[in-house]
Formats: sequence, C-alpha cells, structure tokens
Amino acid sequence: MINSASFTFKSTGQLSDKLETLLSEIDFKPTLAFCFISVDMEIKHVMEIIANKCIRLFGASSCGELLFDKNNETVSDKAAVITITDIAADSFSIISRESNKLKSPDFGLFLGNEIHGFENKSSVIIAASGLMLDGQALVEGIVEVNGNDLVMFGGLAGDDSKFEKTFVFTENEIIDDGAILLLLDKDKIEVSGIASSGWIGLGANLRITSSDGNIVYTIDDEPALDVYKSYLSVTDEELPAIGIEFPLMIKRKNGETALRAVIGINSEDKSLIFAGSVSEGSSVTFSSSPGFEVIKTTTSKLASFHEQDPEADLFILFSCMARHLALGPMVNQEIRFAADKWDAPVIGFFTYGEIGRNSNSCDFFNQTYTLVKLTEKNNHK
Repeated sequence: MINSASFTFKSTGQLSDKLETLLSEIDFKPTLAFCFISVDMEIKHVMEIIANKCIRLFGASSCGELLFDKNNETVSDKAAVITITDIAADSFSIISRESNKLKSPDFGLFLGNEIHGFENKSSVIIAASGLMLDGQALVEGIVEVNGNDLVMFGGLAGDDSKFEKTFVFTENEIIDDGAILLLLDKDKIEVSGIASSGWIGLGANLRITSSDGNIVYTIDDEPALDVYKSYLSVTDEELPAIGIEFPLMIKRKNGETALRAVIGINSEDKSLIFAGSVSEGSSVTFSSSPGFEVIKTTTSKLASFHEQDPEADLFILFSCMARHLALGPMVNQEIRFAADKWDAPVIGFFTYGEIGRNSNSCDFFNQTYTLVKLTEKNNHK
C-alpha cells in the first residue's frame, strides 16, 4: 500500500519543525509530497525545505486547503496542507512546463505529446496555473493526443479569491502560467475517481452571441458584464468572486450540461473571462446550488463508487471554491464521507476549475467535487 502522513502549517517555520518531527516518527522513506498552499505564504521557501529532504513535490496555490484523516478535519484559509508518501520512485514522474504564451488548445496539445512520450502507460494528475487559461481547451488538446481512454484528474490553481496570479510548483520550479503533471505508472498505481456537481439551472435561457474561447463578449447581444450585473444585482467590484457561485450552465446538443465560472472581467470592453470555453451560439442559463441537496448528490455517488471500488490508500480532492462558498461548514460533510467510507486520508484544495472523467472521456468542470483515488497494486513493493 501507499504509506502517507499529513499535517497543516501556517508558516515555513511550522513546516520545518513539523516535518522534522514527522520524519523522526514515520517508518517509511518519503519520496513524493503533495502540497496545497495560500499565495500569501512563502511558496519558494516551502520548495527549498522539501528539496533539501530529497522529496519530490507536486503543489498548487489554493483558494482554501483541506485535510481529512484520522487526526484532522481541516478546511483552512491562508494556510497550507502537506502529505508525504512513499510512492515508489519508479512508479511516477513529474513534468513541469510553462505555457510560453501558447494558446490553451496548443498548450494542451503540447502537454498531450509530453504525456504520450511516456508510451501512454500513465495515468495523470494535473495542476495548472494562469488566469487566462482555458481549461476546456487544455483538456481537449491533451485528450486529442492521448485518446478518450486517458485517465486524468486535476484542477486549476487558486489565489484566495484575489484573481490576480496563481501558481503550480515542484520542489525546484514555480510556474504562474503553465502546468505540472504527475504521471503514475498504470501497472503499479491504480488511479480512479468521480466528479459530482449538483448545481441546478435557474432563470431564462440565454444565448452566447459573441465569444472567443473562454472570453465571452456578448450574451443576447448585450455586453456580458452588463448581463451578469443585471441578473445578479452586483457591482463590478463584486465580480468575479460572486460570479463563481452563479456560473453559466451550458446546454449541449447531446443533452449534457457543463458549468462555466467567471474568473475575470474586462471593464473596458465589458467581457467576461471564464475558466473554460463557452462557444458562440451556445444556449445557457444561470445556475446555483440547491444547498443540502448538493451534498446528498455527492454522497450518493460516493457510496456507489465505494461499492465498485472499495480499496484506497490516498485521496486527492479538487473541489470548486464555489462549493465552499455555497455550502459553508456543510462542505465538511461531503469531504469527511470519503475519508470515513474508505478509511483513507483526503488531501486537496478549493480550485478555480476541475478536471476529471465523465462517462466517455476526460472533461473540464466548474462547481464540481472531483475526487481521485490512488491505490498501489498488489505485490509492487
């Protein structure tokens, strides 16, 4: 099995002290750490501390951090969580790449080729940074190269709802516009997961009349910013934060829906920047959380997932910041459910967008609880 140990910290001094104590207590050799952290903390110092211990690192800035295990039930703000594991060095690789100003579809193709270079034998956990990044286009580019069978989960980094700059990082590189990929050998590590939303549509149907990728200029021929302000009765200053809670629900021709949250505004041309693509001509409506029903939807899906896949060593959760805003303290219930059901730790963060699998292939989501399960296959170590 994958051994792990976790803790929270609010300063690099705490990290050093707690890490030293932990390393003296555990009975395994750490190889890989996951860290999710507020942008207000000294990320580079965290990287140095982990690098000095010769531990590989997969990290992202957050919009809130979470850690649930036997000793913790933490949903923090402006802090950090870390989990160290003993995933065998020959079971994983980490790739970090800056976008170098590539457009999101091209960056997706670039990353897809990087993944494919590992002979298509890997499952992928991805964290991406950059507020202009189009998550949908990124995912589609990766899938175009690797096919619909690719197993990939992840999320877009946050920055405590500031919407200024987000980061992903390893033990030796920090990137504000790019991605890091954790490639896990399918023959040695089993990766599976679910994505659950529960948001419902409300109000009249609208049409996207002018857009370019993840930038929407007009809705029903009116400036997109004006439409949002009118429907939500908010000011420029309250966006994009309040828009996260009331995303657009895109109604696709095949009957499926997709949620898109606002992550930026342009007051000059009154356009809105969304976390993923919103195609011109799309039929959309506003959406919101129905409260406790969201949790019932998620826990029901988790119960079914457990019946099909009852073994777990570790969970990583990419949960939309809107779930925290909409559910408040109730958000703990859907996080704790997985930790208790599988008796396994859950570490993660609140994101600006989530990546996971739908019924057919990988997809990009908003407002979603996206849980990825890691389990070491028998007789590997």
